[in-house]
Amino acid sequence: MGPRKGIKYWIAKSVVQRQLWKPSRHRVALGLSLGVAVGMLPPLPIQTILAIALAVRYRANIPAAASAVWISNPATTVPLFIYQCKLGKAIFYLSDGYEGKELEFDIQTMSFATFGVLITAIVLAPLVYFVVYYIWGLVLIFSNKSR
Repeated sequence: MGPRKGIKYWIAKSVVQRQLWKPSRHRVALGLSLGVAVGMLPPLPIQTILAIALAVRYRANIPAAASAVWISNPATTVPLFIYQCKLGKAIFYLSDGYEGKELEFDIQTMSFATFGVLITAIVLAPLVYFVVYYIWGLVLIFSNKSR
């Protein structure tokens, strides 16, 4: 028999790596960043799996990535989708004749939403990384000064 291949082998070899489960400044910030980016996608049943796969690929903290996808949850999905549609519309500078049609699933709405998803993910992911990394650093500084 040759070497094992497939998803089970990948999971066994990658997901169980201890350093991906232990909190560290960079890995948690990166995990949260990846999770938020995936969370900006329309609610897919595979958001958590995708976030974990990205965390493994980019050596980020798995629990942080998996939990951050919940930025889009049942309570925030519709408002987030409407915002992303409006953002996509604003990118194209379209008139307000389209106002109020954010919940219709036609090609125009999906185009607006796609651009809105891309923009929110591209903006929020690095923002989350730097905010978490910076705050973690401040906590380290203040905790060392108090000793």
